[in-house]
Amino acid sequence: MAISSAATSAAEAWKARIEAHDEQSLRARGDQPEPADFWSTLAAGFRADPRRSDDPVVNLLSQWATPQTSVLDVGGGAGRYALPMALRCRQVTVVEPSPSMVAQLREGAREAGIENVSTVEAGWEDASVEPADFVVCANVVYGVKDIAPFLTKLDEKAGERVVLVAWMDAPPSIFSPLWKAVHGEERIELPALPELLPVLWEMGIFPNVEMLEAGGPRSAPNLDAALAMARHMLFVRLGSPEGTRLENAAREMAVQTPEGVTLRGRRTRPQGVVWWRPSESSSRRGGFRSRIPRHEPSTRS
Repeated sequence: MAISSAATSAAEAWKARIEAHDEQSLRARGDQPEPADFWSTLAAGFRADPRRSDDPVVNLLSQWATPQTSVLDVGGGAGRYALPMALRCRQVTVVEPSPSMVAQLREGAREAGIENVSTVEAGWEDASVEPADFVVCANVVYGVKDIAPFLTKLDEKAGERVVLVAWMDAPPSIFSPLWKAVHGEERIELPALPELLPVLWEMGIFPNVEMLEAGGPRSAPNLDAALAMARHMLFVRLGSPEGTRLENAAREMAVQTPEGVTLRGRRTRPQGVVWWRPSESSSRRGGFRSRIPRHEPSTRS
């Protein structure tokens, strides 16, 4: 599916990009059944130490947290940000539709002795939740087709601040160099931060934006782990012709680094923390700042 030039608004262009991406994915998937929980084989990889001090997103969120703060983490996954915030805030509610992610979140909370986190196992569009002081939504929106209602609900549930975290490129784009080698065409990328901001402006929201340095390329522990994730993300069966092409391309492009295996030529781009106060009027104004930390944040991919 080509992205229609008839898309006349930022939200329509956003939806058209996702639909084109999804149609391409369906062609690549072929007769493979869609998993009930896409993240079931990957969820454990999204755990992170809730007491880490080298994550610039956590450090920025912490500046706004108080012991009285309530937080709603939409699409909170395995608790990458929910658990650190729970150590600083009164209560954190995580809305997350993936059972495997929720299981990892609960296990991480148990191991860390964190008891002030509750879960709502639902997609954001269907979730029934109480408002919170802060609403956080980190690395979730890339695949949300009807983006304006999604953002409106975030705004409606926030008492003090809405915080979005988004990369300049959607996380699955890390596998795009392999897509053409496997499937014979360029990957249609999901929308990300550059497309998100025009949607917000179109809605009358003019947010603050903090840009955080990306650091080095994302990596896997070893080539076998990288191949396992690539098969999942590229809809490739082990032992299939596509699988052979994937292995050949990955071995050719793989680069060993001190952190693990990454792909040769993979560019690194920063991510943005986008926030606004919901009580402000449609004439609200934010600002743009660049804040360069020393360490790379880790996010859902």
